[in-house]
Amino acid sequence: MPQPATHAQFPAAVSVAVEQVTLPGRDAPTAVVRLDSTQPGGLIIWSSAALADLQAALAGIDQSAVEAVVVVGNARSFGAGANLEEIRHAQESGDAEAFIAAGYHAFGVLAELTVPTFSVITGQALGGGLELALHTDHRIGNAAGGPLGLPECRLGFFPGWGGVHLLPHLIGPEAAINMVTFDSLKGRFVKPAQALELGLLDVVLDASPKQEGWEDAWQRAVVEILNDDDAQDSGVGALSADELAAWQKAIESARTKAHKIWRGAAPAPLAALDLMEAAATQTRLENGQAAIASFNDLVTGEIARASLRTFRLVDSRSRKTPDRPEAPGRGVRKVAVVGAGLMARQLAALFAQSLKVPVVLTDIDQQRLDEGVQWVADKFAQQAERGRMSSADAETLGQLVTGAREDADLADVDFLIEATPEEMSIKTAVLSHWATVVAQDAVLATNTSSLSVTEMAQSVPNPERFVGFHVFNPVDSTPLLEIITTEHTGDTALATAFDLATAMRRTAVRVADAPGFVVNRLLLRMFDPVLEALDAGMDPKEADHALDPMGLPMTPLQLLDFVGPAVLLHVGERMHQAYPQRFHVSPWMKAVVDAGLTQVLPPRGTATSETYLVPAVEQLRRNTVESASASAPADGDPAPGHAVSQVELLQAVENALAEEIGIMLDEGVVARPEDVDVCMVLGANWPLYLGGITPYLDRVGASERIRGQYLNA
Repeated sequence: MPQPATHAQFPAAVSVAVEQVTLPGRDAPTAVVRLDSTQPGGLIIWSSAALADLQAALAGIDQSAVEAVVVVGNARSFGAGANLEEIRHAQESGDAEAFIAAGYHAFGVLAELTVPTFSVITGQALGGGLELALHTDHRIGNAAGGPLGLPECRLGFFPGWGGVHLLPHLIGPEAAINMVTFDSLKGRFVKPAQALELGLLDVVLDASPKQEGWEDAWQRAVVEILNDDDAQDSGVGALSADELAAWQKAIESARTKAHKIWRGAAPAPLAALDLMEAAATQTRLENGQAAIASFNDLVTGEIARASLRTFRLVDSRSRKTPDRPEAPGRGVRKVAVVGAGLMARQLAALFAQSLKVPVVLTDIDQQRLDEGVQWVADKFAQQAERGRMSSADAETLGQLVTGAREDADLADVDFLIEATPEEMSIKTAVLSHWATVVAQDAVLATNTSSLSVTEMAQSVPNPERFVGFHVFNPVDSTPLLEIITTEHTGDTALATAFDLATAMRRTAVRVADAPGFVVNRLLLRMFDPVLEALDAGMDPKEADHALDPMGLPMTPLQLLDFVGPAVLLHVGERMHQAYPQRFHVSPWMKAVVDAGLTQVLPPRGTATSETYLVPAVEQLRRNTVESASASAPADGDPAPGHAVSQVELLQAVENALAEEIGIMLDEGVVARPEDVDVCMVLGANWPLYLGGITPYLDRVGASERIRGQYLNA
């Protein structure tokens, strides 16, 4: 077993310098603690060695010689959190107490100073960076600063350096709970203006660290606070009876919400809630001792290990993919999008905004084409209205997207992607036509979500330039991009696809052409046992909540309503054609689609135990069950399928997923289990805080039940 980390293993990457500065209009000097990265332009990341340096520097300040202490970050960050590599080492050694205690005690020196203390938050303040700021009496931000937040629960643990105690006392328990738990697991942070409203920041400056006058600006802000006698007492006092009651109510409400959302599958936020509940009456030191012990138990557990592993995996893939070929990609100076429906419009907007190059839309329907071009221009204008870009930028981007008047408008494109309806005949006709219009070395792509890229390639002269380019809906917010290759796909086309993904800020995963690719294939395989159970007569509510222990963001039927019954049936039928032994067509789902029904669950807040499904949908389900029962063989054998318990259904889904992932790995659809985890986290919103789908299947025993070994062997 690895031994606890030493400072030599994880050397300090933060420089800590202390100087005395007499601020404008003041007589006594102030101790200014300047933090910087030892790497030029780097983030401030805390290892135990850096924390020791900080503790020594703070302890060395002679409080009798200064009137205040100000901690200032570098231009890029005030702090980006703890060294995750050292936490990972602590997980392997089974002992994280020393590392967590190091941060707690280093920051605690700042909290115990008797002179007023300030944090000048320059860039981002995340995790330990924000916790450091919470230990000071006052926090000064700037309008151009980075996000502020506590992402630890998303990584499988919680803020262990005092945040669970200090934050609720600063901004109130309800707001603190949201930031520590619910916002964390959604990957949400606050901007400086929002932090000011919450009371997390005392002031937000217009000046920024990258501008002249920054030093003068923050110094004046410190002086204004020092001149305000009422602002000096920021200690945590005892709560009144009413405040204690409100605190407890916020905790109880959060626990109820947590159970509804995570259904017991996420231990980190629950541990954080326990500590925030105790923080109402405990001192910082008392709460800190409990936090250190709780953090150690949590972070060395299987779920936190898997969560951190998958976070590091996803983070590294966002910066560099292992499957991009060494060949140079084609420079893309102009893009064509074939089609003008919603997906095509979204793609055109994404290409224009990401690449800043001309994008030409084309469609056989002139009215739809005109509407598509206008839709893109309106989208950019709306973003400008919301403050996400300037009006000038919106106008410039809108002008980049035009509609084709004739074929010649597409002749000089470097990259053409078709985004037409999911019908093979339409796509092959489109590709065969445009392949003869564009240059012979232009890269061609399809945005199909389910059809055979190999079959489409047959309609393309020089198929080595053809690649699948599956961008997920919603286009603006789903970070995954599946790049699908055939046996003919050349290195230039593949490299170009990866380069475009990088420019579009998408994480690309290379996938061999196979029905459903990765995400849709696994989602359909997950649905299959649930639909079979419903067809066999299982209670819909029990079936829908059988997968609660998996911690998924939606129940199966909520996801069904999100994608739509018709889409699910369409893709399901294709998967059944490809793999009839493992994918089935649900008679109930077919009946729902044939009846033209688009939702199976009643509107939120109206479902009861008697009407869990829309009444018409429930009647179709009963008809399906009765029909199956009536068709049972005369010898008394049961009809295909049988009602199962929730435990049995959960295990059936786990087994199905383990089997399908194993087959995909054996067939080379993806190169490694990590590819599956990246796809499901980024493309299907599989909970990162549970560590990815393959570690989950290993953890619950499904991999061994089905394959006799772990997927991550």
